[in-house]
Amino acid sequence: MITLKWHRLRQVRTDGAFGRSRMLLGAACGASMEVDLRALGDGDFVCLHDATVDRETSAAGPVRDFTSSDVRSMVMRTDDGHLTDLQPMLLGDLAAAMGSEVVHPNALMQLDFKDDIRALSDGHRQRFHDCLAYCADRFILSGDDPAGLLSLGAGLPGLKIGYDPCRDDTLVELQQTLAFEAFARDAVGRVPFASYVYLEYPIILAGLDAGVNVVSIFQSAGMKVDAYTLNADHHGVDETLRRLVQAGVDQVTTDEPLALENMLDRVIPQTD
Repeated sequence: MITLKWHRLRQVRTDGAFGRSRMLLGAACGASMEVDLRALGDGDFVCLHDATVDRETSAAGPVRDFTSSDVRSMVMRTDDGHLTDLQPMLLGDLAAAMGSEVVHPNALMQLDFKDDIRALSDGHRQRFHDCLAYCADRFILSGDDPAGLLSLGAGLPGLKIGYDPCRDDTLVELQQTLAFEAFARDAVGRVPFASYVYLEYPIILAGLDAGVNVVSIFQSAGMKVDAYTLNADHHGVDETLRRLVQAGVDQVTTDEPLALENMLDRVIPQTD
C-alpha cells in the first residue's frame, strides 16, 4: 500500500506548517511525516524551510542570527502571511515527542536538512546527536549531500538516510537528453546506502513518457521512492496519482494526505 507523507506536518492544506499538534497526531497514528531543518546560531536547530525567518515567522533576518531562546519568542505565519499562535519547533521538541513511548511503531519523521552540513560547528553536531541518541530509528535524515549526511548521522543507530538528486534544472535537462536511466543509476552510485530517494513527481512521469521507469531502478538497489509534492489542486491529479501508483512509488509527499487518500480509493481499483 502506498504511503502518503505529511509534507511540513500538514494533514490538510490549511494546516500551519510544522505544527506541534499535527506532529503529535501523526506520531500517534503512525504517519510518515516531514519537517525542514535549519541550523541556529547557538548550535541548535529549528523546523523552518527558508534561510531567513521573515516569511515563516514573526521575526526577520537570517535563521543563523537567532538562538533557541530567540525562537521561543517567535510565532509562525500561515502561507498567506497571517500570524498564528504556534511557536516554531526546535529539534529537541521534535525528538522528545518522537521518542515518547506512546508513538506508534510505524511513525517516521523525515528531517530534510536545508543548510550546508559541512559548515556545521562541532556544537551543532553534538546537539544533533544528543537529540536523536535514543530515538534515531524513528527518523530519516535527508538532503543533497551524501557525504555530509553520512557524517552528521554517524554513530546514531537506526537513523535512515534519504537522498534527493533533483535540482531546479533536472527536469528540463532530462526532457532534453532523455537520459533518465543514467540519471537514476548515477544517483544510486552516489548513495548506495540510502533507504529513501526523493524525486519530483514530474521527473517520474517524464521518464515513463520516455519509456523509463526510474522508480524500478532505485527500488532494484534497495531504496524506497518518494514522489513529491502532489496536491489535490494540481492539474490532472487523478491521472498523475494513478500513474505514480502504477510505477510502483512507495510514498507520495503531499500537503493534503486526507484528500489524496480519498483519491486513492478511486485510483487503486483501476490498477487491479
